[in-house]
Amino acid sequence: ELAELQEELAQAHNQVHISEARVSTALDKLAYMETLVTDKILQDRNMTGTDLLLPTPSTSTSSLATAKSRQPKKRSINVSGPVQPYNDHLKNFWYPVAFSAGLKDDTMMPIDCFEEPWVLFRGKDGKPGCVQNTCAHRACPLHLGSISEGRIQCPYHGWEYSTDGKCEKMPSTKLLNVKIRALPCLEQEGMIWIWPGDDPPTPSIPSLLPPSGFQIHGEIVMELPVEHGLLLDNLLDLAHAPFTHTSTFVKGWSVPSLVKFLTPASSMEGYWDPYPIDMEFRPPCMVLSTIGISKPGKLEGQ
Repeated sequence: ELAELQEELAQAHNQVHISEARVSTALDKLAYMETLVTDKILQDRNMTGTDLLLPTPSTSTSSLATAKSRQPKKRSINVSGPVQPYNDHLKNFWYPVAFSAGLKDDTMMPIDCFEEPWVLFRGKDGKPGCVQNTCAHRACPLHLGSISEGRIQCPYHGWEYSTDGKCEKMPSTKLLNVKIRALPCLEQEGMIWIWPGDDPPTPSIPSLLPPSGFQIHGEIVMELPVEHGLLLDNLLDLAHAPFTHTSTFVKGWSVPSLVKFLTPASSMEGYWDPYPIDMEFRPPCMVLSTIGISKPGKLEGQ
């Protein structure tokens, strides 16, 4: 009897966590909506102030001065507001979103792509799928549920979805033709890729295999709350390496009098001079950096 009570307590504890997650999701949505309303009000006010300043043939200098004095003061930009819409062309690429080893048959992996929530999981055939992380029934986050026979099961009412987004099971009700959005999803060379665009996916995916004769010894995922401009600034800064990375790849390297980054005339790749580092950008979001021990045909100090 005690074991049964402990099991019931554990189930109740789990339900509390699910409820907390639902409340947190709802609060996030409310905060987002509030930001949209605030930005709309601010935009309308700015438009009104601009209209007051539009001169007409009968507008005098004094009336313009009066209009300017009535113009509302500008507010600082709200950097925490909603992200501006992305260019649709930016979505028409294959995006690597996870390592294959991290997605087991019984696990779910929530991700965000272009400010939208998605969830990865493996279907009955073992292949990965990517569907919207929101149940079509009551908008519950699906990643809080579980995997049942290759379908992702909502923790609220048990609706189950396949990797193509089709609802295949609706407990306690008649099965209806219900689908949620799904993205093209492929697995290649140890990574899972998704295609968030509207155009048909391209047949080929960029290769991320190491050079011939090399093996992959580690797969690292890091989530950093930084703006992408900081990454660009760091990669363009070629002089910091011998001072900042002294315990890793530039250990013992001499400090050159001049560092250059040389690129072909029509390409998005190049190499550092005098460092043995090759870098390549592959649209839309991949930077491949190949770091050697020394320049080809030359050892440090010889």
